[in-house]
Parts: sequence; structure tokens; C-alpha cells
Amino acid sequence: MEGHDFSRAEKIFQLLLKEGELVKLADDLVFHRAALVRLRESVVQYKSRSNRLSVAAFKEITGLTRKYAIPLLEYLDREHITRREGDERIIL
Repeated sequence: MEGHDFSRAEKIFQLLLKEGELVKLADDLVFHRAALVRLRESVVQYKSRSNRLSVAAFKEITGLTRKYAIPLLEYLDREHITRREGDERIIL
């Protein structure tokens, strides 16, 4: 029974990825699309204070650890929300 449940869960997971409800940032890191939308909104809102975003500032506004902050910042770079410049990001 357990193998069947895993197979079913994997099918649902793959469907959610295909439909865009889940976004895979790395092999072991997946986020819900709505969470990434809120993240973008937080970064855009932060731009009213500064157009530069350090890893420390990102961690502070999101409450995330470095383990998650770095892949998410790289995601924002790929999505052209930010652009890496040295140790900081420029919010576009």
C-alpha cells in the first residue's frame, strides 16, 4: 500500500509542476507559485527603501535562512526581478 501511495503522490507532484502550481528551483527545493509571487511583491516593496538588496537584507525581510535565501535570490535573478552585482542585487 505504501508504494502505491508514493506513486500517487509522485504523479500529483509532477502534475503540479507541469501546471505551474509548484516551481522547482533545485533538485531538492520546490516552492508554491503563490509563495514566489508574494516573494516578488516583498522585494518590489523593499525597493521603496533601497534599490540594492544584500543577502542579509533579503534574509531579514523574508525570515529565511541562507540555505533558502541564495536559491531564491538566484531565482529572482533568472526572473529579471533582480540582477546580481557583486555581493548585492539590484532590484529592477
